[in-house]
Amino acid sequence: MFKKLREIPIKILILEALLRRLSFTHPKRNLLQEELSKGYAGYRGEQSMDYFLAQLPQDNLLIFQDLRLPLAGNTYFQIDILLITPSFFIIYEGKNILGHLYFDFNQLIRTLDDQEEMFLDPIVQVQNQQYHFENLIKKYFNKQLPNTSFVVVTNSSSKIEINPDYRLAFEKVIRTPAILQKTLHYSRKNNKEIFDKKDMQKLSRILLKLHTPAFPNVLEQFQITDDEILSGIYCESCQSLTIVKSYRKWLCTNCGQENNTAFIHALIDFYLLKGKTITNQQCKDFLQLSSSSISSKLLRTLNLSFIGTYRNRAYNLSLSDLQRKLVSNNKDGQVTKCPRK
Repeated sequence: MFKKLREIPIKILILEALLRRLSFTHPKRNLLQEELSKGYAGYRGEQSMDYFLAQLPQDNLLIFQDLRLPLAGNTYFQIDILLITPSFFIIYEGKNILGHLYFDFNQLIRTLDDQEEMFLDPIVQVQNQQYHFENLIKKYFNKQLPNTSFVVVTNSSSKIEINPDYRLAFEKVIRTPAILQKTLHYSRKNNKEIFDKKDMQKLSRILLKLHTPAFPNVLEQFQITDDEILSGIYCESCQSLTIVKSYRKWLCTNCGQENNTAFIHALIDFYLLKGKTITNQQCKDFLQLSSSSISSKLLRTLNLSFIGTYRNRAYNLSLSDLQRKLVSNNKDGQVTKCPRK
């Protein structure tokens, strides 16, 4: 049973929003495009594992995808795929890396286009995750579940080579189709139930409560300043920031496209790039609205929670809430053509 499903990484959403709102001549566009391509490659690699997860027996099995759990202080550990049964847990760490992959002690060497690149050993990485999760179970249950972990090379075009002396790597590094066999094999070896039904339910609640999504500072990473971000409402049709409020419609002044949810997309961009709260003035400026009364009415109609008095009011933005409003604001989710004037 899938208890937590994988979502599009927030970094991908931030990069897409940033590319929508940077000049086409911006010197960092190519770097951002490369980073976005890497992000989608990793995401698709993780998705490729789902086919084999879905084939696993669902009785007494909980599956969590993309968990980010706290350690001491303000640090976290992240798990790609966690399988939990009353008898054991398994962690699968996906790696979508193209090229010739050589697994050596304490490092992974990737050769691509005659260029070598060094990575930290993913086997050590997944064993650290295994250790931290084992401690989490001890903390909340004072029990110990048998456990293991694997590194899954999700790129089928990659060539895997392992140092002959690195015996652990031969056991731990697998291809995506082996997920099913590895899970079933470990299940047959570990079938004594240690957790009861209440333990499993409690653990599920704990993990969902502890999960803390990351929110990377992409602007800082690429040294992009706030004043480089362009304002306006984006038109998907002609890829320009040219949608304006026209009576009761939102129309693109460039191509005539009508999109009555485009302003919500703009607020999502604000959330991703500017902050989790927005004032009336910020809304007016970022959406390039003609008056403060229009922005005030727009924010009120979305029924956003807020803090502060009328003059200093700041509305709380939530990605999940705004995404739901996209659906409710436009029943069929479609944009309609409007004749060019």
